[in-house]
Amino acid sequence: MIKLYREEASAEADAIEAEFQELVLGYDRVLIESSKAAEMFAGRSLPVITNNEQIVSGEEIKPYIKELETFVKDWRLFQGDFCYVEDDGNC
Repeated sequence: MIKLYREEASAEADAIEAEFQELVLGYDRVLIESSKAAEMFAGRSLPVITNNEQIVSGEEIKPYIKELETFVKDWRLFQGDFCYVEDDGNC
């Protein structure tokens, strides 16, 4: 399960949550103080995203969200009994 550790007032965390909501992606929101996050995540600063054993923060967040977008797109593409036709005419 994806968890977003964040402070209450954080524009960066708000943007991450907006991305998750746009993807219609399930996640848990965990409000935490930055000092406690530094202890829990070996000095990483908030916001922090965890997904099972994976921990992402700082500059790693944008590439991780792109990776999630690709995963969600592929998941939805192959989970139905239908075929999406790409721009080049292939399924």
